[in-house]
Amino acid sequence: MNILHGDISYRIPNYRHRRKYILYRFRNFNVLQRLKHKSTNAPILSVEYAGFGSRVIAALIDITLVFGVLYLLEKILIAFNIIAVDAIPFPFGIAVIIWILYNSLFESSFYQATIGKLVLRVKVIDLYGKRISFWNAFGRCISTIFSLLPFGFGVWYITTDSKKQAWHDLIAGTYVIKK
Repeated sequence: MNILHGDISYRIPNYRHRRKYILYRFRNFNVLQRLKHKSTNAPILSVEYAGFGSRVIAALIDITLVFGVLYLLEKILIAFNIIAVDAIPFPFGIAVIIWILYNSLFESSFYQATIGKLVLRVKVIDLYGKRISFWNAFGRCISTIFSLLPFGFGVWYITTDSKKQAWHDLIAGTYVIKK
């Protein structure tokens, strides 16, 4: 069906043609390509991306630090009889909330890194090389669940990706780079 508008003729495809186009366009479009579509308009950054090893060591430093502080806090509370000795150790939910806030606050701070990442001279940036916002860091930390749940495949994806992004980096639109 053609419509004449002034001197220009426009072709408006019918529903069947649109449906074929959509099916053709998205036929070979898997989930990881959908996540990667964000970075298609981002500039090419000349940075050195942090690898799997340095990111895992930074995470282990952070886990040791955060849960060590929680353990000491629990012992102090027991020593001053604020909580009972036979009480449940810090509930898992509180530890997860503290972990999420720790990551979100530090990664969106001036340093752009948690303490473990600072030790290894690694930082988190957005697709344009800038500091990420608190809510972006919060979403990145929450989406880490999707990287860890299927047997850690999302984290192992770092080893195969050219920009060393895990699934949670793809979701949040971030890179982890060396300083």
